[in-house]
Amino acid sequence: MLLPGLAACGGAGSYSTPNPLATTLPAPDPDPLRADAAAVGKWIGAAIQSGYLNQQAYTRTLARHFDYVTAEYEMKWDPVERAPGVYTFAGADAIVAYAELNGMRVKGHALIWHEALPDWVRVLSPSDLQAAVENHIRTVVGRYRGRIAVWDVVNEAVADGGSGLRDTVFLQRLGDGYLELAFRVAHEADPAALLTYNDYGAEGLGAKSDQVYALVRRLKERGVPIGGVGLQMHVAAQNRPPSADIAANMRRLADLGLVVNISEMDVRIKDVAGDKNTRLKVQRREYQDIVALCVAEPACQAVTFWGFTDLYSWIDSLFGPDDPLLFDETYAAKPAFFGVQDALRRR
Repeated sequence: MLLPGLAACGGAGSYSTPNPLATTLPAPDPDPLRADAAAVGKWIGAAIQSGYLNQQAYTRTLARHFDYVTAEYEMKWDPVERAPGVYTFAGADAIVAYAELNGMRVKGHALIWHEALPDWVRVLSPSDLQAAVENHIRTVVGRYRGRIAVWDVVNEAVADGGSGLRDTVFLQRLGDGYLELAFRVAHEADPAALLTYNDYGAEGLGAKSDQVYALVRRLKERGVPIGGVGLQMHVAAQNRPPSADIAANMRRLADLGLVVNISEMDVRIKDVAGDKNTRLKVQRREYQDIVALCVAEPACQAVTFWGFTDLYSWIDSLFGPDDPLLFDETYAAKPAFFGVQDALRRR
């Protein structure tokens, strides 16, 4: 899981810098993951950025293997509405258009988050903040009404350690009712979209996952239109929640009538003992075991990886050079890819 104090969701800052290796064409591809996922009734996804959609190797691999994309950065509040009421949708529009052209579903990420938040939002009075929240959600969700399948409405609202809600500007000015407000406004803006709560460090069983469970249960009991929970699954190999705990957590969320998804998965291997081949074998096993849990759980709708090529990953900027994803820097499928494929094929 993530270390306390480090932002999840690819960081709060900016677009990744294009890499000169991006012009390298990929090696011949194995069978498409999206076909294997469809065969077991799951969606298979990746977080993407529009700035890479002009790169042949990137788009070829993405379109072949994935049927579900998440906007990694370009639908967060700061890039969309950096000044009050001034909206910039070029990047988000490009992602939605690309997905529609290639038969992919889209997840919008994320409407309310304490990071990637413009400075002007942080200094608003309670009444002005509520108005800004409502206007932002109505404008962004309304723009893509009927075109985005899932929205991460509130992201990372539970404090690390499970002590309660995170102390953010939203909690300070609006109280805990801001979550209900956000979900209700998003539902009004697009009644057909699945609305989810998304968090890290709550994948297994423990204090934080108990708090997430209690939060979403309260929302359900109040008739709030929450439809699912995203379990981010940024993990270090050999240092993650036990599979039995992840399965039990998925099941208790499902018992509330919620869809579950693995929403931001990557597996760090830098600190695994042994040579690179050994680390890659360990990574393959971790991917296979975790994806298999989703395959086995009827309420688990999707697995999304936070990127798909090691060429572009937020992990390197926070944890140092690593190889956390399914494809290497040249877009060749890694052992991790085949671990995911085996999980989808129930091997």
